Amino acid sequence: MFSGKRNTYMLDKNQIKNISFFKNKNILNIEKLKIQGLCNINYKICTKNQSYILRVFKSNKSVNISRNFEYKVQKKAFYKKVSSKVYYFDLKNGFLINKFIKGMHKYNLKNKDLKALIKVVKKIHNLNIKSKTYDFFKDLKHYSKNLKDLQSKKALKKLKKELIYLSNFDKNLALCHHDLNVKNIIFTKKDKVKIIDWEYAGVNDIYFDLATICSEYKLNKTREKLLLKYYFNTYSKRKHKKLLSYKKVYNLLCFLWLNDNL
Repeated sequence: MFSGKRNTYMLDKNQIKNISFFKNKNILNIEKLKIQGLCNINYKICTKNQSYILRVFKSNKSVNISRNFEYKVQKKAFYKKVSSKVYYFDLKNGFLINKFIKGMHKYNLKNKDLKALIKVVKKIHNLNIKSKTYDFFKDLKHYSKNLKDLQSKKALKKLKKELIYLSNFDKNLALCHHDLNVKNIIFTKKDKVKIIDWEYAGVNDIYFDLATICSEYKLNKTREKLLLKYYFNTYSKRKHKKLLSYKKVYNLLCFLWLNDNL
């Protein structure tokens, strides 16, 4: 059913209706979402009583993806009220069915939004689940092998330098989401924050998630300080230096990841 090749597989309406989870449900509408990721094809399935998101895994090409771990983490995150409920997971055929979350993506955060988001991120970092620690040097090895253009080589050199610099700081390891971009963060009407798309989740330094938020929402220096105060209840220049370094790491990894997936 699932080819595993990027951008080559989509389900038609009959195939979706024949998924065992949907067979006894009265489907009213099937819609392919306008916002799509590189590694999944997402459909909104509406029935009389409920709406669902069907995620079809169209690629495991990227480094550090584990679909089994994605499923395991999202279930834990749901119990902590920071993600949607998982109803059905089929690794063999390559899809996962979640509850649809009604809300919006915010591209600019007010202070109260930032505070609410950081509160949820702290809950993610407190999830008790074991995993191998994310290995940035594994990424370096992967991209060095795959990317030979001049810009990528320069980015790899900068990334290695930044990772060496970060070795001067203590590590703050915990479960991280690893992909806290605007499209994966939903603000509901009740000002609750829900996080979706857990395919990159794994143990890493918590500063990676914090740096992702700073970069994705283009926070200025003042609001970076505020983010650190919201998370740690305190601020220090050393914390800020570590955050800025992880911002560079995040931006470099994004550049390399996109080049590798073109």
